[in-house]
Amino acid sequence: MNKKLVRGVLQLMIALQFTLVLSGCWERKELNEVAFVLGIGIDKAEKGYTVSMQVVIPSAISSQSTGGGGGTGVPVVVYKFTVPTFYDAQRMLNLDSSRTSYLGHIRVLVIGEELARSGVGEILDVFKRSREPRMDFYVLVARGTTASDVLNVLTPMDKLPANKLFSSLDNSYKDSAKTVAVTLDDFIENLLSQGENPVLTGVEVMGNPKDGEEKSNVERTTPKTRLEYHTVAVFRKDKLIGWLNEGETIGYNYINDKVTAHSGPIAGEDGKPIVIEAIQASTKRKVKIIDGEPHIYLNVKALCNIEEVHSTENLESESTIRRLEKETEERIVERMQYTVEQVNNRFNVDIMGFGQSIYHDSPKAWAKLQHKKGGDYLKSLPIHYSASVVINRVGLTDNSFLEQIKE
Repeated sequence: MNKKLVRGVLQLMIALQFTLVLSGCWERKELNEVAFVLGIGIDKAEKGYTVSMQVVIPSAISSQSTGGGGGTGVPVVVYKFTVPTFYDAQRMLNLDSSRTSYLGHIRVLVIGEELARSGVGEILDVFKRSREPRMDFYVLVARGTTASDVLNVLTPMDKLPANKLFSSLDNSYKDSAKTVAVTLDDFIENLLSQGENPVLTGVEVMGNPKDGEEKSNVERTTPKTRLEYHTVAVFRKDKLIGWLNEGETIGYNYINDKVTAHSGPIAGEDGKPIVIEAIQASTKRKVKIIDGEPHIYLNVKALCNIEEVHSTENLESESTIRRLEKETEERIVERMQYTVEQVNNRFNVDIMGFGQSIYHDSPKAWAKLQHKKGGDYLKSLPIHYSASVVINRVGLTDNSFLEQIKE
C-alpha cells in the first residue's frame, strides 16, 4: 500500500479518537434551568455576611410591556442569606431555587456602609477568583442603609432594578460629572496600586424602603421610594473613611480626566445666571522633578456651549464671551484646588493618584518621597493648576429675548 495513504489513514484514526474525549456541550445548561443573578448586595452580619441576590423572573419580564408596570407580578425576586462566606450564599440559593444560579450577568454589586467601613477586601476575593462573573459590573456603597434595602426597591422606568442602577450610574457620570463609575476590576486595581486610593459612588434610598418593595411603587406617577446617587465614598485601602459631596466629586473628575460633560452657572453682569456646559474636556497631567522634589502639573482644556441665559448681558460682544471663558477657567481651577484641600484636611489619602503618577514617572523620586514624608506626602506636594476654555456656541439665538418683552 502507498506509504502516504497509510500515513493519512493513521492520522485520520488518531483524529477520530480525540473526538471521543472532546465534549463541546459538557457544561451546557438550558435557559429554563438557570437563575440569572443581576444584582448582589453584601452587608455586615454578626457572624459573617448578609448576602442579597436579585434574580430576574423570566415569566414576569416576558408578560410585561416596556416600563416598570404591567404584567401579573414583580419582575425580580430577592433571596437573602446570612452566611460565613459568599460561596455559602450561592450554594443556599441553589437549595431555595428551582434553578441553578448564574453570575455571568451581574450588573451591580452593592456594599452596605457598615461593611464598607470595616473592610471589603475579604469578600471581594470570591469575585476575582471565580471564572463565572465578569468584572465589568459597577460597585456601589449603600449610604445610610443596607445593600439589601437598595436591591429591594422596585423602579418605574426600568423593569429590572439592577439594570436601573447600572444605567443610571453609567449616564450620570457621563452627563454630570457628579458620580464615578467604578467596575470591580478597577476598584481592585486601585486597592493594589501604590500612591492611589479607591473611590465608589454612594446610592441612597429616598423614602421608606418597605414602600419600595411593593408593586404599587411603580404604579404611581410619583413613586414613594426612589434610588438616587448623591455622593462618592472615599477609601483608605479597603475601608470607607468618608464621603465627597457633589462639588468635590466634580473637582475629582476634572483632576482625573473623567469629565465627559458638565454644566454650571456663571453670573452675568446683572448678577443673573448664564449656564455654560462643557461638552468636551480633557486633563493633561505631568510630573516634573524640580530641585529633587516632584511637582504635579494639571492642565484642563474644555470646549463649552452656552445652554441657558437669564441675564440680559450682550452675548454678541466678544468681550462678554472672553469674560465668560475666563470665569469658567477660574471656576474649574477653584473646583480642583478645593477638592484637593478638602481631601487633604478631612481624609489625608491620595484618591487623585498623584503618588501613582510620581511612581510611574520616577520610581526613585517616589521612594524618596515615601521615605521623607510617608503617608503625609500629599499635604506638602506642590500642585500647579491651569485651564483653557473655549466657548464654541451660544445656541440658536444670541441675546436673550427677555429684554424684548414689553410691559
